[in-house]
Amino acid sequence: MSYQNKFLNRKTVAGTTGSPLHQASSVANGTSTASGGYQTRENNNAVSPVENGIDRMGLQRKSSRAYERGDGLDERMGSSRKYSLTQAISNGSSLGQNSSGPNSAGFQDGAPELDYSQPASALQGPNFHLRRTQSQRAIERSPAALQRVGTLTTKETLTPSFAADKQFFPTTFPQIDDRYLRLDYANQDYLSKMLHSDLLPKGSPEVTREFMSTLVTLLLNYVEMQNDRTSRVLEFRHPKQLEQIVDIDVPDEESPSNLYQILLDCQQALQYQVRSGHPRFFNQISTGLDMVSLAGEWLTATTNSNMFTYEVSPVFVLIEKAVLQKMRELVGWPTGDGIFAPGGSISTLYAIHLARHRKFPLCKTKGVYALTKRPIIFTSAHCHYSIPQAAAVMGLGTDSVVEIPVDEKGRMDIDKLEEQIMACLERGDEPMLINATCGTTVLGAFDPIMPIADLCEKYDIWLHADAAWGGGVLVSRKHRKLMNGIERANSVTWNPHKMLGAHLQCSAVLIREPNQLFSCNNMSADYLFQQDKHYNVEYDTGDKAIQCGRKNDVFKLWLMWRAKVGNRKTSSLIRSTQN
Repeated sequence: MSYQNKFLNRKTVAGTTGSPLHQASSVANGTSTASGGYQTRENNNAVSPVENGIDRMGLQRKSSRAYERGDGLDERMGSSRKYSLTQAISNGSSLGQNSSGPNSAGFQDGAPELDYSQPASALQGPNFHLRRTQSQRAIERSPAALQRVGTLTTKETLTPSFAADKQFFPTTFPQIDDRYLRLDYANQDYLSKMLHSDLLPKGSPEVTREFMSTLVTLLLNYVEMQNDRTSRVLEFRHPKQLEQIVDIDVPDEESPSNLYQILLDCQQALQYQVRSGHPRFFNQISTGLDMVSLAGEWLTATTNSNMFTYEVSPVFVLIEKAVLQKMRELVGWPTGDGIFAPGGSISTLYAIHLARHRKFPLCKTKGVYALTKRPIIFTSAHCHYSIPQAAAVMGLGTDSVVEIPVDEKGRMDIDKLEEQIMACLERGDEPMLINATCGTTVLGAFDPIMPIADLCEKYDIWLHADAAWGGGVLVSRKHRKLMNGIERANSVTWNPHKMLGAHLQCSAVLIREPNQLFSCNNMSADYLFQQDKHYNVEYDTGDKAIQCGRKNDVFKLWLMWRAKVGNRKTSSLIRSTQN
């Protein structure tokens, strides 16, 4: 079996129409001829639409789940054509548009025209019915799922699923742009005969290589599509419409899908996914597609390592230690601690947890019953919602969060802050933490750290800097002044997956003093964190984390740092990311 990947052909981009029926131009980089055959662009040699028994225009299944019409449509069409799952990819409001126009049966080149503003029962035509092969929840299955489960009979009808909502749906959509994700079925017959059991570890290396190389080609084409300014950012469909287009069924009684079907599932998922790496994607504050970070993410997924002990992830634990040290140096701390967490909200939760442990250490064993006073958190009125969320999770309650008004630039009002601190003390409450937001979500404002730090020292309050978004300015000599005084904070949240452009997720919480994470979070589980190992157990990170299983989120950032900085100034990291 040749390992050369011929499954995908993204070169057919000019003058094509995006069709879920995969017109002739999508096969072997060819174009349609008047006779219905195929003609390659390179040598103009005719290629038969049926080659070695394979219907190259559709997906021929080798199991009982073949895409075969059982309602007489094939006879009306004058053919015994099979149907591909990719025909369920909507092209506007109908399932299939072809330059040949409607045939005598009223369908486009053999595919039923589906109006998604109609009830699901109407989508199947007057004589289309469903034979249930799964549980009763199958009564509202999508056309894509119906094509996947096999032969349709006349025994049971499909229940309408969203007729009441049809007024929300436009009747037409732009044609699907599938220039990069179009399939040519070159290895269809081979992979259609293979199941997951044919893959490693129990299966064949050859099958594994063919399947994975095809998937990688699909992903690389998707990457190139995201960077094509002529492509769309998304192919939007309303939820109920997308449920009718995409086969999202989770089988429970049928035979497993073959490997070619799995690739089609991947292709279809990419077709309707928002292209967050597109140059014109400007949603929230995570965007872009950094190729070095992507390489790190692929390697991380391949190794599938847990970060809780050195013995399981020796290289990655050392890399995390080095990157956290570099990040603390940028903050201005010669020593300290830190850990990568699953997102900025969890990193902030770490910080608030540490602040409570500092004031009320008995809460670790006694819980909220150990609170002698009510802890109070102060934060900007424009703070991220993770601050009150963390208070709720820790049992402090959202009422323990005092929001401070902001000035005309969105920065915390320092005079109002001190007024609230004094009011808190007068009530007999305990000022526990002040959160300084470095880059608010809406305005991008930076709270003034220096005067906030002065108040924290004056009233003995933990200072946390939520620099999830704005932390990237620390590697910029030009913009670092926005975070002047950051070295006076007790803890910092920094998300490189935002301004620095690392892949989601990549978030770290940095702590000024060492050993505080361990003191607050350790549970001394001796079945994991034995103290008599043959290496220095200080390299085991699991006992200072609030989670046991922890994903490797540092390797991609480490690769980016090495690729974009090298011997140059560290500010080039953020500069190249912004470009």
